[in-house]
Amino acid sequence: MTFDWCRIWWQFYGERKALRLFVWRVNERIVGLLPIYIETVRLGLLRLKVARLVGANIPPKVFDPPLDPAFTETIFEQLFKRLLAEDGCDLVSLGPISERLNLAEPLQRACKLRHDLTRNLESLRGVHSVFELPANMEAYYGALSKNERKNRRKYELRLLKKEYETRVEVITELSKAESEFECFAQQHAAQWAAEGKTGHFGAWPKALEFNRALVRAQAALNRVRFVRIVANEEVIANQYTYAFGDRYYWELPARAIAPKWDRFSLGPTGLVTLIERGIEEGKRYLEGGLAHYDYKIRLGAREYGTFTFRVRRCGAQVGLKLAIFILFRKAMEFGYHKLWYRRIAPRLPPAFWRPQWRLWLQFDF
Repeated sequence: MTFDWCRIWWQFYGERKALRLFVWRVNERIVGLLPIYIETVRLGLLRLKVARLVGANIPPKVFDPPLDPAFTETIFEQLFKRLLAEDGCDLVSLGPISERLNLAEPLQRACKLRHDLTRNLESLRGVHSVFELPANMEAYYGALSKNERKNRRKYELRLLKKEYETRVEVITELSKAESEFECFAQQHAAQWAAEGKTGHFGAWPKALEFNRALVRAQAALNRVRFVRIVANEEVIANQYTYAFGDRYYWELPARAIAPKWDRFSLGPTGLVTLIERGIEEGKRYLEGGLAHYDYKIRLGAREYGTFTFRVRRCGAQVGLKLAIFILFRKAMEFGYHKLWYRRIAPRLPPAFWRPQWRLWLQFDF
């Protein structure tokens, strides 16, 4: 939720949306910041005015809004007043937000304070993973299970170094990061094409251009990390990552696809290499992204809940309209996303593969 990330997201995905930048101060000290956009979603003659966090849903991210815990209840009360009463929004959708922020209770209390405006605080649930980084790699290995510790010590470059001239490189400089991203994107796409899928950059609208702009802006601020394994001068694994504050934000992995690399466990090996680099840089956490993955848990990640909080405006008409939109959203989720996008489209020739439909993403509130 840095300014640079939000402004680039807005550049690519802010069309036909109204921007609201909320700043709360107490005695000139900033106690809260929330970048919000308002979008009108249409279904025939029906219109639903939805307010969301800048950056929401393309692609999904875990949000940690910068809010002083002492003032969150007041912040949300004032937010609802502005968005629901003054801006006329039908729905405020905030998230996914990590459970670590403990915002559920302040949101509930804010809704009770504005019972004249709000109805039905709901939450959609998921998980995200976080690696807590210790002081050194010995401590990291020591926290793994015996079997996993044995595997990681075996595969983390040792087998590779016996057979190939192997090294780990970290690309951070702006002059190199832009070209490195192009190589990374190609490798990532090739990895997923081998499984009959588009990969991240083919799944989301404008994803390639958006990430190019992110890398350009964040590398200039020394926030980009490409942690790559090179064997015999070939990049065989690469971790596309951002650094900010006390943590790494792991965006995407990529690895070489060839039978000769299969026995080196490049996916977990690349992740452990990223963890090692984070420890060397003095980071305390590695943000592992949304959804459950068994291998992340085996490699030491801890899962936390995420919540998307939805607050609607009072009124029977708003309630009926929202019910119709949610029903249509569920129909699209089954008919378009689960049936067409996930099952049918991947079996068609690559020429027919397309990013997710923007209409579907609009309804993902």
